[in-house]
Amino acid sequence: MSSKFKMQSSNLKIRLHVLTPIHIGCDDVYEPTSFVIDENRKKLIEFDPLDFVMNLSDRQRSEFLRVCSGDNLLAIMKFIKNNSAKVKGREIDIAKGLLDHYKKVLALPAFDKKVVINQFEIHRTAYTPNIKVPYIPGSSLKGSIRTAYLNMLAKEKGITGWKGKADELESRLLNRVEGRDKMSTDPFRMVKVSDLLPAGQVKTKIVYAVNRKKVKSDRATLAERGGVYQIFEGIQPGAVFEGTINIITPEKTAGISLPITAESLQSSLNKFYIPLLETEIKILKGINISVPIINDINAKFKGQINKTVFFISIGRHSGAEAVTIEGNRNIKIMQGKDKEGKMRYDYKDHATTLWLASESPKPENNNGLLPFGWAAIEVVDAD
Repeated sequence: MSSKFKMQSSNLKIRLHVLTPIHIGCDDVYEPTSFVIDENRKKLIEFDPLDFVMNLSDRQRSEFLRVCSGDNLLAIMKFIKNNSAKVKGREIDIAKGLLDHYKKVLALPAFDKKVVINQFEIHRTAYTPNIKVPYIPGSSLKGSIRTAYLNMLAKEKGITGWKGKADELESRLLNRVEGRDKMSTDPFRMVKVSDLLPAGQVKTKIVYAVNRKKVKSDRATLAERGGVYQIFEGIQPGAVFEGTINIITPEKTAGISLPITAESLQSSLNKFYIPLLETEIKILKGINISVPIINDINAKFKGQINKTVFFISIGRHSGAEAVTIEGNRNIKIMQGKDKEGKMRYDYKDHATTLWLASESPKPENNNGLLPFGWAAIEVVDAD
């Protein structure tokens, strides 16, 4: 092939360092019939139901089949708990409150679908289907990178107060050709982000996500008043993942008028995410939450920031500001119900609450709460 047809590219080998709990949804949950909680070791043990059945005695197996035929989820959970000596599988750390939560569910006198299914649903973070270890999907990382880049372009072009469709704003920022050629002229189709796999052992933990106002207030949020919480598996701080980002220089005939470079992409990350991180830390301090993220960053990446280390917010509950374009935000805010019982909404350029990782569903105070989603991208090799 003639050299004039060869595409040039920048290949970045990266490591992603997890700074606060990260949960990336995968439409999968830990089913109550496929785990048991070890009360002494405070671990959730996920097991293969078929292996569990095979390890039962003939008498136990007959009893288990009888319990299962009744379609009573609570009875199945109790049987598994009573025969947990037969359980072997993957062990996961749990929040302190989950053990009491588990005991309360098992102590129910009868199966209550609302309690067992709706209030004890444990969302699993994304995992590889073959060896079932957590990973960072390339699509999730690329989405966060794209948001930072769009924010940089909006500032450079002075675009604020956009009232049209979000997709139309993206086309204007990226110089995309509208219509049939929109995606073919999107410069991000030349950015290939691999899935990031664990570099060493990765710990996860089952935590609660609780809602808090960003400003101190005597009035609780709607989620707080309703006792609303979510239960997530979060990748824990200290975990490291590895992968690649490949940025291809498009041919002149590709119709991409605003090609992306490695330098501009990396620059956009810290321009967008560092101010967001600093703002979030100030908000947390204002509601009595001290998170030593900046100290940890400076200790671990001293002299590397803006050179080989860049920050990012990724995954569930990383905040509305982290997925929208500054100066053009229109964030939906719940205002409670009106006299007719219908939910009222307002729209602001910022979120008024944030979701935080907690050890219990109803923490007595804010001590120990952690923000979701913060990580550092380290470029370890560039070709």
